[in-house]
Order: sequence, then C-alpha cells, then structure tokens
Amino acid sequence: MDKVEVFILAGFLGSGKTTLLQNLLIEERELGRNVAVVMNEVGDFSVDTNLIGDKTPLKELLKGCICCTMKDELEIQLLSLYQEHKLDVIYIETTGVAHPMEVLDACMSPTIAPYIHLKSIVTVVDLKRWQEKSQMKQQYERLLVEQVKHGDNLILNKSDMFSIKELNTLKDEIQEVNPSANVHMTNYSNVTLSALSSRERTFDKQPDKFHLKDNLRVQTMTYQFTVPIEKVRLEEWFKQMPDSILRVKGFINLDSDPNGTYIVQYAYGVLNYIKEPIHFPTNIVIIGSNLNKEEINHQLNQLETFSKK
Repeated sequence: MDKVEVFILAGFLGSGKTTLLQNLLIEERELGRNVAVVMNEVGDFSVDTNLIGDKTPLKELLKGCICCTMKDELEIQLLSLYQEHKLDVIYIETTGVAHPMEVLDACMSPTIAPYIHLKSIVTVVDLKRWQEKSQMKQQYERLLVEQVKHGDNLILNKSDMFSIKELNTLKDEIQEVNPSANVHMTNYSNVTLSALSSRERTFDKQPDKFHLKDNLRVQTMTYQFTVPIEKVRLEEWFKQMPDSILRVKGFINLDSDPNGTYIVQYAYGVLNYIKEPIHFPTNIVIIGSNLNKEEINHQLNQLETFSKK
C-alpha cells in the first residue's frame, strides 16, 4: 500500500481547529479521497466527534493528551486505521493544550512511521488571543508561542476583527517567531487543501519539552444537562466565569427552542451559539486549571433547577 498522508491540526483552545477540519473534510470528499480522523480530548467526552459525521472513519483518544500520556495509543489507532481502511489521508486534531512537536514524535514511532507521510503541521492562531497573549498565564503564553513556532502552515484566524494595519503588525510578530512557515489569513479557518499542501513538513526543528501534565496542570470535567436551560441565566453564568476556566464547549437545549440542539462555545470571554440540525447528547466539557469541580457542578445544578420552574 502507498503511504498515508497525515496532517496534524494544532492550535490553542478555541482557535478554530474543528472548523478547519470540517472545511478540509468537505474538500477531501469533493476530491473523492478516502479520509480518516483521529481526535484527541483531555476529557472523557468529545464534543467535536459529533460534528464529523458517520461517513468518516474516526478514532477518539480521550482522558489524556497525545503529547503526554497517549503516545502509544495514538500509534495503535494510526496503525489500526491504516490496516482497516484504504486511506489517502488522516487528520489528527490535537487538544488545544498540545505541543505539536510532541504529537509529531508520537507519529514517528518505528511501528507506524513506514506507513505514513507527514504532510504538515497546521497551527490555527486566534489573532485576538495572540494580540492579548501577554495577559495570559505565563505557561499558556509559552505554549501558544510554541504552537506557532513549530507550524509548517499558520492559519491566522478571525482576521475580520482587525484593520489592515493591525493585521500587518500581527503577521509580522508571528513571522518573527516562525519565518519559514506559510501564512494564511482567514476567517472561519477557510483555507484550501492545495494551499496547505504547498508547504510540507521539514525535520530540522527540535521541540522544547513541554508537557500538558507537567507544565499546564490542565483539568477537565463533563456535565450533562437534563432539561432545556434559560438562555439569560446561562449567559449570566458565562459572564461570571473565572479566569481559571479556559474553554467550554458542548451541546445544550434552550428554553426558547426546547426542540433544537445548540452547540455552545466559550473561550476567553467570547460566547457563541450555533444551532445544529441533529440532536446530540446535551453534554458540555469544561477545560481549565485548578477547577473547583464541586462548585461548578453546584452552579450548573442550580441552572437546571431554575429552568425547571
């Protein structure tokens, strides 16, 4: 069999990796290529896997990060996909707190390396987050820079929030960190496969050791809603979100539309709802450091109690 192309999709929490993956899968299907996906979440529930659809072979790596605790599991899953399906390409969507070079290292084990061709590390950069990175905790800022430093393709996302002058300044800053990468200015991670394929992986970059477990102390928790939630009260809960919570993502029912399912996404003060045509389990995943899980559970239980009245 020919080697299978592999793209590693990296980027900080909420940057737009899943949107990029969805865009690329649409293009891959139009090209008639056989595609599989590996998705990694540090929690025990993955929201994004529900958005991929059931026509794409999918392997989930939950309850850990490829770059820390799941390297062996990634090797097994890649080998399994290679053996079970006649694939042209595999996309690996990493957690938002993964170091891309550690994921690359996991792909390069002797067992799987002969069968894959690592095409590119694609790092999605939330430009607003980059602009405000000095306000982040030092370890998160460092990881954000590392993700940029080791990308072959850099997706500078959410560019519509800035003037041309601001965009040029941000682009210059990012290219100082990684002058050899291809840079793509986007909204909604809208970039073509051919643009990403024009810059392939080189192996002259050495990763700084940076592990989720040792450096970031990231925790996750999952909460399942049992009733539609009052939108106003839910938004009040998000407004009071402590800085220790980095990301919230999941599915909910709203009292204003109890028969509809919405994907809710929150990162750094920005909350978005998107209605989904398919009903999904109403779970949300919360990612942060030093999470007070008991207090968060209490708050969400109260949301449900108020919504039942």
